[in-house]
Amino acid sequence: MSAVRITKGPVWRASRAAVKRRKVQTFVIGLVVALSAMSAVLGLGLLQASTGPFEQAFGQQNGAHAVADLDAAKATGQQLAATARAAGVTGATGPFQAAQVSLNLGPEVGGLMQMTVVGRPRPRPGDVDRVQLWQGRWPSAPGEIVLDQPIGQTLPAPPGQTVATVSGPGLPALTVVGYAFSVSDTADAWVVPSQMAALHPDHLQMLYRFAKSGTDAEVKAELTRATAGLPAGTLVGYQSWRTTRAEMLAKLESLLPMLIAFGVLAVSVAVLIVLNVVSGAVVSGYKDIGVYKTIGFTPRQVVRVYVATMAVPAVVGTVIGLPIGVIVGEPLMNKAFNALGGQRQISPLVMVGCLIGVPLVVALAAYIPARRAAGMSAIAAISAGSAPKRGRGLKVQRKLAGSRLPRSVSMGLGLPFARPARSALTFAAVLLGVTTVVFANGLARTMTDTSAASDRVGAVAVDVGYDTSQGASAPGDAIGKAIRGVPGVDGVASQTGDMVGVAGMTTEVNIQYYGGDSALMGFTMVKGHWLAGPDQIVVPARFLNRHHVSLGQVLIVELNGRSATAVVVGETITGGDSMFYADWSTLQQLSPGRQADRFEVHAAAGADRQALAARLRALAPGWNVGVHSTKDPNAELKVFSAVITIVLSLVAALGVFNTVLLNTRERRRDLGMLKSVGMTPRQVVAMVMTSMGLLGLLGGIVGLPLGYGLHALIVSMIERTQGLDLAPSMVHVYTLPLLAWMFLAGVGIAVLGALVPARSAARFSISEVLRSE
Repeated sequence: MSAVRITKGPVWRASRAAVKRRKVQTFVIGLVVALSAMSAVLGLGLLQASTGPFEQAFGQQNGAHAVADLDAAKATGQQLAATARAAGVTGATGPFQAAQVSLNLGPEVGGLMQMTVVGRPRPRPGDVDRVQLWQGRWPSAPGEIVLDQPIGQTLPAPPGQTVATVSGPGLPALTVVGYAFSVSDTADAWVVPSQMAALHPDHLQMLYRFAKSGTDAEVKAELTRATAGLPAGTLVGYQSWRTTRAEMLAKLESLLPMLIAFGVLAVSVAVLIVLNVVSGAVVSGYKDIGVYKTIGFTPRQVVRVYVATMAVPAVVGTVIGLPIGVIVGEPLMNKAFNALGGQRQISPLVMVGCLIGVPLVVALAAYIPARRAAGMSAIAAISAGSAPKRGRGLKVQRKLAGSRLPRSVSMGLGLPFARPARSALTFAAVLLGVTTVVFANGLARTMTDTSAASDRVGAVAVDVGYDTSQGASAPGDAIGKAIRGVPGVDGVASQTGDMVGVAGMTTEVNIQYYGGDSALMGFTMVKGHWLAGPDQIVVPARFLNRHHVSLGQVLIVELNGRSATAVVVGETITGGDSMFYADWSTLQQLSPGRQADRFEVHAAAGADRQALAARLRALAPGWNVGVHSTKDPNAELKVFSAVITIVLSLVAALGVFNTVLLNTRERRRDLGMLKSVGMTPRQVVAMVMTSMGLLGLLGGIVGLPLGYGLHALIVSMIERTQGLDLAPSMVHVYTLPLLAWMFLAGVGIAVLGALVPARSAARFSISEVLRSE
């Protein structure tokens, strides 16, 4: 038959008719594309946000490259304002009066704290350090204050709630009217400029942006040039943005490998599912392609019909999935990037990329099989669409038929081999779903265990600290003895600290002395043991790795001309890289007669912590008493990983659903014949479920070690970037029952996706199926 020239009209009518005729398939493709678009937005959003996270937040706030502290007595405001016009300065804000003050934020957060308070009008759009006000309002009159906190961390309490005022020795009471965040770390709090006189300002602050600021040396050179015209000694000190960046990224380094892994998994699952669903839909329509060719459609027109058929659900699904991905993704990223102030927005480039990329993937997945089918003869295409080619998986099916397995099971095990390419894509989707479940579950357990150990959750019930704004009601030793007699107290550890020198180290180290029942205070040991006698030291893992200290090493500690020698006997999870713990005997050598100024209280089993804290407040009115936090700092991130896992598992299950739907459609005639010779609906369901159960089982077999290995890789990266050594129980978190449950996760994903189409296949009418054939 000679080719007949067909205009776009027939192509459009054919594709539109296919969409209307195959409503279930169109709906499934649209749903899968929508979820895949959502996954792609999440994945690419995470990858984009994980690339230069500080730089992104810094750019959004027009951050300060240098925060300069200046002596107000040596330069006039006019002289300081002139520095903004110096060569190399691209932006400047200030000067602002600033003061170092002691504010009491309440016992729950440590009582009296040294804070930098700056008198500043509300930041304008063009200002350097465009502080982000995320709750409440900016101060508008004296007596009001805004505290610097990342999003969600309100201290001492949200405006208008129980505690909304802060004060300190010799300071007026200030009402907390809002919370803001400065990625440049320019202040701990802000007030109106007219408030500063009552806070006794001790310096001025200028904020600069420079043309050259890539290194600390460039920042220093540019600042020196900008302030060269000021009187000598005006520049008291400065803080480079590179220092702030290092401090903030230290909080994120443990999260970035996890976020990148989730991002890659999300994008991979999205692409695989789209390829599986769309290419499978085209292959299942080979019979229609043969019909199109018999009525005169050219190969090019056939391809256009199928690309257009898939374009309708692809575009609709993408348009629906993208905003859902943004709605779900941005709150999750806010939780993940809380250390940078939250408010992470999915980049418009990610949105545009997904808006174009997802339909392109769909078009590619439709084009390749359609182009191959369009090159077939009409008869070959029709026969290819009726059933899989003869010989495809035939040997495997024959061997299974000769086994002693029930017929429905043996036939079901052979079905995946009939369409190996489609089965491979389905297997890959299930595999990634299982890998995500295993990885996310293990990571959540590691994070929970590490956080609980680091914060000693459950061990310390109440913290009691000396309040320097009030006179202590009794010496520390007397308070410690009194605390022991309070009902509900099971143990008391005395505590105090100093900044000391250590022989061989160039910087001072924070030493925390412990006495009393310190062994009850929940220090998780990685190696060695906790303080058990005089002249002993326990070091945090970060300290050990930073200073290359080893167990058994002797440290010489120096304070005010005195020295003490102690041996390192243990390594613990708790603590930073510039501190360690020493026995009380070391304190007596360095500062004889010194008494405790803090106590940690271990509660008896079943004791009410709030009631215990109330009794201790009554006992020691001059001391801050606070209930030790039992919150999991990673709770929000666990919600994040759970949501990602559920989304990816659901997408994988939909891929299985589509595979079974296509397989049963292709094998309608075979199913009708099987039912005509006595196969029951239950056996049909068993056959279909077995076929997908096999893929799920294989997905579990391969996905389990992949998820396990990915967890081990990410945890080792976290240990390396954070300078941590985790206890074995925090790394090896998978138990045999848990592994068995997750091994079956692949089967669960496959069964969940196969259940509905399997039941639908079982209800096929024999007469209708055979008559349609």
